[in-house]
Amino acid sequence: MKKLILCCAFIPFFFAQVFGQNSGEIKGTVYDSHNKQTLPGASVYVKVGDNLIGVLTDLNGNYTIKPLAAGVYNLTIKYTGMETVIINDVTVDPAKITYIKDMYLADAVITVDGEIPVIYAYTDPLIEPDHRITIRPKQFKEMAGSTNINNIVSSTTSEIMVTENQELYFRGARSDNFVYIVDGVKSIDGQAHIPSNAIGSLTVYTGGVPAAYGDFTGGVIVIESMGYFDWLNMQK
Repeated sequence: MKKLILCCAFIPFFFAQVFGQNSGEIKGTVYDSHNKQTLPGASVYVKVGDNLIGVLTDLNGNYTIKPLAAGVYNLTIKYTGMETVIINDVTVDPAKITYIKDMYLADAVITVDGEIPVIYAYTDPLIEPDHRITIRPKQFKEMAGSTNINNIVSSTTSEIMVTENQELYFRGARSDNFVYIVDGVKSIDGQAHIPSNAIGSLTVYTGGVPAAYGDFTGGVIVIESMGYFDWLNMQK
């Protein structure tokens, strides 16, 4: 009985660890455009299905929304008497912070049809300084051979090649010197085992691999499957 209780006690801890590795967060700061001072108490949130996930900005105008499952979100910023700002297509990657540029709120614009929100499009930094390259369905769905994940991976950088036998090579390393991580789980046979049209994001590390993924001199390919709501957005 004691063994059973002990195992059960570890179950929530295990799932918390797995979700923590697969989730990311959104950070930013909100300002008053009139006095350029930070704006505490602004509502910042994303919508997931019928639910809102968000926070109020702190005394320094800062906000952090976490944990968020990897995916694409529309971020809304609201403050009474000021304009509502919507930032579309904010991407969240696993174990990563997505930083939003400083937002300056002006007075609200009200018409007979109601408030007019200010809408921005988030720019996703595809190539990052830590040798990480992220691509998403919008980028690779038009690629030649996009049904083959290895072809998608090799298209991200000249450091990766695909042999005639469809084996990947990172900087000339042996084909077995890399690893696939799919939804936080390491592939045991070096294959992704996920159709390309089910991929929500694909990140290739050719250097500076996070310690959470282990020690690999070749590289790491991190795949997050597409969530239901992301899939719905792709159909629009």
